[in-house]
Amino acid sequence: MKENILNRLEKEVLLCDGAMGTLLNSKGVPYDKCREEQNLVNPELVRTIHQEYIDAGAQIIETNTFRANRIKLRAFGLEDMIEEINKAAVTIAREAAGKEVYVAGSVGPLGVLAKPYGHLTVEEISQLFQEQISYLVEAGVDLLMIETISSLLEAVEAISAAKKVSPTAPVVCMMSFLEDGKTKFGDEMINSLNKVKEAGADIVGVNCTIGPKETYDLARIFIPQVDAKISIMPNAGYPTIVQGKTIFLSSPEYLKEYASLFVELGANIVGSCCGTTPEHTRAMAPQVRGKRPARGVSTSPTITPVEGAAEISKVAVAVEARRFTEKLIQGKFAITVEVDPPKGSDYNKMLEGAEMLKSLGVDALNISDNPMARVRMSSIALAHLLQEEVGMQTILHFTCRDRNLLGLQSELIGASALGITAILALTGDPSSIGDFPKATSVFDVDSIGLVKIIKGLNNGKDLANNPIGRPTYFKIGVAVKPAAEGLELEIQRLEEKVKSGADFAQSQPIYDIEVVEHFRKKTAHLRLPLLVGILPLRSYRHAQFLHNEVPGITIPKNILKRMQKSTPEEEMREGLKIACEFVRQVKGLIDGFLFIPPFDKYHLVEEMIRAL
Repeated sequence: MKENILNRLEKEVLLCDGAMGTLLNSKGVPYDKCREEQNLVNPELVRTIHQEYIDAGAQIIETNTFRANRIKLRAFGLEDMIEEINKAAVTIAREAAGKEVYVAGSVGPLGVLAKPYGHLTVEEISQLFQEQISYLVEAGVDLLMIETISSLLEAVEAISAAKKVSPTAPVVCMMSFLEDGKTKFGDEMINSLNKVKEAGADIVGVNCTIGPKETYDLARIFIPQVDAKISIMPNAGYPTIVQGKTIFLSSPEYLKEYASLFVELGANIVGSCCGTTPEHTRAMAPQVRGKRPARGVSTSPTITPVEGAAEISKVAVAVEARRFTEKLIQGKFAITVEVDPPKGSDYNKMLEGAEMLKSLGVDALNISDNPMARVRMSSIALAHLLQEEVGMQTILHFTCRDRNLLGLQSELIGASALGITAILALTGDPSSIGDFPKATSVFDVDSIGLVKIIKGLNNGKDLANNPIGRPTYFKIGVAVKPAAEGLELEIQRLEEKVKSGADFAQSQPIYDIEVVEHFRKKTAHLRLPLLVGILPLRSYRHAQFLHNEVPGITIPKNILKRMQKSTPEEEMREGLKIACEFVRQVKGLIDGFLFIPPFDKYHLVEEMIRAL
């Protein structure tokens, strides 16, 4: 008989498994099928995945029941099979687990909202959780794992339901936070985790949504301030789409390093989430299994309230609406800087930054559009405000995620009427990775289709070939990934974009001169102006994060070593030095820069411009 897991966790840290859905999809289960149904139609496949994780060193495995609640199953017409699916999942897991491995009953979010945002009452939420949990407990799980919860209300109700069903069953509750330490509903991290503990969770923690580096940054803050056993299970970085499939790029070795750090901070259970495989678990095992629990010393930064930005008088200035455009036409070198819209309606910080950038001779401001599918002020609104108040041309990032064909054309025509003359046409990150993963990602077209639409509007016609009167006058930019894994496919798509009407391209941050040289040779026939992204590294961990977690970004080993050798006091300066060196190296190969100041530190742009 296995020792009670709570007693075991007093003595040692335990290793949990990784993603189930990732493995099921990689083994042939279609993305649009119910993965939990595999418990009934293909139990051997589910059992094999459990066994692979156990063989890799997992001491806890989760049942294939993450979406096996009545609401989620109803989307597949399987709500009446809820008992069979949950109990079969436990049976399969127990067969694989044997006598040594713990079986955790996975309980995910319901997928609908409580009143006033949705239609469910608190009582209905509790009943839905109780239903699934009762089947898991009846079938014999060793513990319950409530995970990937973004609403404190839902987390508390799930824990309450678990305790009503079985007062003695150990309960883990992991919530999902964004990199700013809040859930998509604005629930603050430390308060939420303490409330979850008060509600009766035996183990609390975080999982999903963000990768190892950002999870570590949050864990450093919350672990010293939450008096409970801790569970940590990050994603394998951020996802990307390759040939129609969602993949995550963090390597097992990268996750191995963070597994050790999570243990040092005081985690009691360490595992992994979306995008991970048994190879990740195998790499993590030596860093986790058999380690004594530790509670780290607080390394949370001192947070100083930021003074409100001074009021800036709203004096209308003439907009230099064609400065960037004219440089493109004349083949002159252009300098642009990325500006992220604020999370709220106060744009004073961006306004002050734009004023400073204008004084440095920057040609245009790149205005991002809800980057990483996170809610921000409308990019069209900010672009217009900065053009009106500062007098700088803007390049409006415009995605296909949030707008159908009607909305795309309507907003583009509106942007033109507001004086915006340059667009960066983007497909956009899927809603599933952002603040509101259940929000609909429209994608009526992708970036290639968007370029065609903009070109049509420039010719005075909408997509249906109806005349629109005065045509728009947009210079059309597109995004490229010169360091992409599948470079041939990337170039094929770029060729399609140029054929459809693209006027210039902007790249992700690049750190390797050879990448640029190779890309320029491969795309010389396109004669397309290229602006290269420059993002100064903040630290060695930032460099690791970009290299391992962000699709399309690679950092050479010599730069990683330079950042690793730098002391904490030197890291930011070394990162800026590397950026300035690269600016000088690459200038002769390209047509301009897209400077991306970290954390809106616009003053760093001045040093990079001096490097020119």
